[in-house]
Amino acid sequence: MNKVKGPDMALPDEFKRTVVIAVDLQNDCIEPDGAWPIYNRDELLRSAKIALGACRAASLPIVYTQNWYDPRGVDALYHEALNGGRPTHSVGQAAEIHIDLKPDASDLVVRKQRPSAFYNTNLEILLRRLNADHLIMFGAWSEVCLETTVWDAISRDYRITIVKDACGTATELMHMTAMLDLANWLYGGSVITADNLKKALEGMPHKAWRFDRPAAFAYTLDNVKSLYNSL
Repeated sequence: MNKVKGPDMALPDEFKRTVVIAVDLQNDCIEPDGAWPIYNRDELLRSAKIALGACRAASLPIVYTQNWYDPRGVDALYHEALNGGRPTHSVGQAAEIHIDLKPDASDLVVRKQRPSAFYNTNLEILLRRLNADHLIMFGAWSEVCLETTVWDAISRDYRITIVKDACGTATELMHMTAMLDLANWLYGGSVITADNLKKALEGMPHKAWRFDRPAAFAYTLDNVKSLYNSL
């Protein structure tokens, strides 16, 4: 159950009207034998736990998204390869949220069949009902389900805080370029680490990169890591 904050624990202004979206923290992505294992499993598990714990302590609503296919493949992507008519991921136990990051009873879960959690789901209805104007976002995969959901949120005029070390994908370079792509167009948004998010929610001094201008990161293979580390 989410804790109730007392009068001396009011949220900083930047986190009022905030909802957390935890994207596809599923066995398929986090378990080494899953269909889509990530390169930074241990870092993601640690950082996502910290982020979720801090957001629960701040009594923020949490929405999990979950890629979830019918085992008959009837709702899979039309051009996606199937195995004997069955999807190769997002089915059954493999599609469940990882046990170390599982939702609390008070959390909400949105099941989806396409990368963006806004596509043909009730996510937008939930966010309206929760009166959200700011989203804290993290999850897997950085350049697919996480990124497409962020783009759709930007188009809907939400402010977004991305917890970069609670995101993951197949390789470090894929992850870094996804974060830089998003930072280049993250109007009104910010990028933060899980440890600094916890400090921010507690009203403590913290570090975060904040959007200043579009296309600020003209990254190349030579400088991508240093630019990522500057976020």
